[in-house]
Amino acid sequence: MVFRPPARRDGGTKTVATMQSMLGSSLLNAAAGLLSLVAGFGSSVIVARLLGVEGAGIVAYALWIMTVATLLSDFGMPQAVLRFIGQADGAAGARPGLVRTLTRRFVLTTSTLAAFILGYAAWLELSGAGHASLIWIATAALFLSYAYSTMSLGAAQGLARFRESSLNTAIGCLLQPLLVALGALLLGPAGAIFGHAFRHLPQALCLRRYLSPASEGIEPVTAPMVAYARNSWISGGLTALLGSRVELAIIGLFFNLTAVGHYAIASTMAGMVIQLSYFLVAPLVPLFSHHHDRGDRPALTTAYRRSLLGLALVLAPVCFGGAAISPVLIPVLFGADFTDSVEIAVILLAFIFASAMITVPYRMMLAHERSGTVLRFALWEGVVCIALLFAAVPTFGTVGAAWVKGLTGCVSCLVYFWYCHRRLGVSCDTVALLKVLVAAAACAAAARACIWWMPGLPGMVVGIVAGAIAYALGLALLRAVPAEERRMVAELASARLPAPVAGILSRAILAGRG
Repeated sequence: MVFRPPARRDGGTKTVATMQSMLGSSLLNAAAGLLSLVAGFGSSVIVARLLGVEGAGIVAYALWIMTVATLLSDFGMPQAVLRFIGQADGAAGARPGLVRTLTRRFVLTTSTLAAFILGYAAWLELSGAGHASLIWIATAALFLSYAYSTMSLGAAQGLARFRESSLNTAIGCLLQPLLVALGALLLGPAGAIFGHAFRHLPQALCLRRYLSPASEGIEPVTAPMVAYARNSWISGGLTALLGSRVELAIIGLFFNLTAVGHYAIASTMAGMVIQLSYFLVAPLVPLFSHHHDRGDRPALTTAYRRSLLGLALVLAPVCFGGAAISPVLIPVLFGADFTDSVEIAVILLAFIFASAMITVPYRMMLAHERSGTVLRFALWEGVVCIALLFAAVPTFGTVGAAWVKGLTGCVSCLVYFWYCHRRLGVSCDTVALLKVLVAAAACAAAARACIWWMPGLPGMVVGIVAGAIAYALGLALLRAVPAEERRMVAELASARLPAPVAGILSRAILAGRG
């Protein structure tokens, strides 16, 4: 099904209907994202318990190489598919042939890099390092699985097939913890990496569904597509090399795999927050592009503000509440050996909120085809981040790396917000976002107070409940969610949920409506 907003009867009706469609897609992706969150976090716990600190560090390196290798070899093709496949000037209201055109190039670039990785693995095997060779073979499999899943996901989201992509995510997440555990038991770190590769296979194997029949012809790649893909590729590669988890390489340079393992486990929850944000904002590029291509500035601004508010409502309690319970949660889940990861986790979780919020203005810029600006931002952020890491890590170790990542993320968030406001003419509702932050701070304070009053696991359980209550009360007292947004969610619940559940939820959502 191609993304098509409802027919226009008047501006307000069109905007609300389109936002409800986006909200439905976001909720579907949120469910898949939460499942991915649980599966990824559970897999990290399994790796830590079965392989220890050093094994966790090896698997973390493999996951980083997976991301870097994909961004280096995809040449921006998944991003181009996501942006242009839904344009209603091709066959059947879309550009189905574009996936076939770009996939042919994608196979060449990814296969070339995979061959280099496997060649290095073969050299290690001939050198007598069979154990290390198997780890690199597993890393190559992980890279290919993830790379083709990104191409397939770009096509699915560009065509608004969110139900299909969510189902593939669910299947992969259900397999991931079991296969990671089985692989770790049988083959150690290499087996755990193979287990992670299966997480992305369901979506990767669906790529063939988006390849139009050869009889329909091949969609030409236009100059704007080439420029967009090139800029997305360079900015993504710079982000991977200079920003995304580059601290693991720098920590390994100055310290050892044990330090890498501590940082990797500490960053697990923060990484899951970023992953969840990607699922939540998946519908935004088609939505923003639709409004931008039609010159509907009021609808574009409304969509932008509601997207920011919705993302903040979900992520703020996870980030700040998670930071509050980390001193108990990490030793309980990962074991006493990972106590040194606690301080790092608290810093990363508290600051990751800003990095996650970037995903909305970032997609607004892509919808405006400002990929060149995104490229410049990525370059400056990466250079500054890596320079600060080299300055801080030798003296302050893993804690210094966490502070650098947190502070650079906050500055980047402000820069993206400023650019969208001054250059694109879309601004966020600062007051509404601040109200959400205040409510999330109350959530964290309530959870931390319970742990102080009742140390250990019982205090954490009570703290989670108290934090949720404090957050809900804070949102209600501050009226952080406008009445119109609450009404829209209530209508969506009435349309999608069973009547008894929808009635209860609607009354709760609309309580105190002003």
